[in-house]
Amino acid sequence: MLPDPRRRLELRDFLVMARARLTPPQVGLPDGARRRRVAGLTQSEVAELLGTSTEWYRWFEVGREVRVSERFLERLAEVLRLGPFDRVTLYRLALPGLYAAQTYLGGVNRPAQLSLVGRSPATLPPALSVPLGPGANLEAAARSFAASREAFLTGDWGAPPAARPRVLRSWQRSMALGVDSNRQVAPCMAESDAALKDRLEANERLLRAADPIVRWLADMLTDTGYSVVLTDPEGCLLRFEGGSEIRRRSAKRRFEPGCDWSEGGAGTNAIGIALSDGRAFQLMCGEHFCEGWRDYMCTAAPIRHSATSEIRGVLDVTAPYGLIRPELLGLVMQYAGEIEEALNELS
Repeated sequence: MLPDPRRRLELRDFLVMARARLTPPQVGLPDGARRRRVAGLTQSEVAELLGTSTEWYRWFEVGREVRVSERFLERLAEVLRLGPFDRVTLYRLALPGLYAAQTYLGGVNRPAQLSLVGRSPATLPPALSVPLGPGANLEAAARSFAASREAFLTGDWGAPPAARPRVLRSWQRSMALGVDSNRQVAPCMAESDAALKDRLEANERLLRAADPIVRWLADMLTDTGYSVVLTDPEGCLLRFEGGSEIRRRSAKRRFEPGCDWSEGGAGTNAIGIALSDGRAFQLMCGEHFCEGWRDYMCTAAPIRHSATSEIRGVLDVTAPYGLIRPELLGLVMQYAGEIEEALNELS
């Protein structure tokens, strides 16, 4: 559990960021003709939607010692239109005791070995996730990444900001491997149903160990625009879980079983980086090497053999880049570790 002063600071930053993502018309409030002093919703507008006083809500947001209930947090999550990962973060920061008791997800049929109480995103090395602070402008970040990618591809390292080191090294590997930066669809590793069946059989133990975890993540995420995937050690996608719309969009770029998402096949992406350097990673938009994935974010973590540390596969969560959340990285890492433990039990 986070030390209390740091938890309160994180809660403040989280709520400021959540407010900044919304506009009054999005939540049924008039925008007004006045020039707004802040991006997104104001504290008073959130308080109005919650049916509480502005002063009380301000105290809560800045970390004063005010009591809140689970019902209040659920209402706040609705007002701020929080997705599942953001709801977990809200509970972790606002009611850490309740979060630690794992009652927030009490109605979900989840595997017994899964625990949402894991490594705090604040303890993760910042270079692993996309560097987006409170109130970050996703479109500005997307433009910055696109400028860096264009500079790399054209050899013009002038004004655009440099890429993160792991992204740059992956771009260099992708170029050396002859990947076409204009690629729109991933290549296939398993060209036929028979070849895919062979892949699945060869990775039967991995699939069996991961099944309850992938199913639980899919139950929690796929209705909100995320896909959950599992690959083998070569980057061949073995399992895809996602809603109908994300499944349709994913099929257009061959983000589906049998296709190659290693760096050699699909260029820089979170799965490929996790396989190449053996560490979890999150990236978005123009940090991808290939043009076809620039509207997406992906977060991936390797799954290792407990004794040999050999990579057995990769767990990944992907979505349109507007759904990126830095805290997603910690959760994917945790669940990859849970799959490793399940694999060890099957050995």
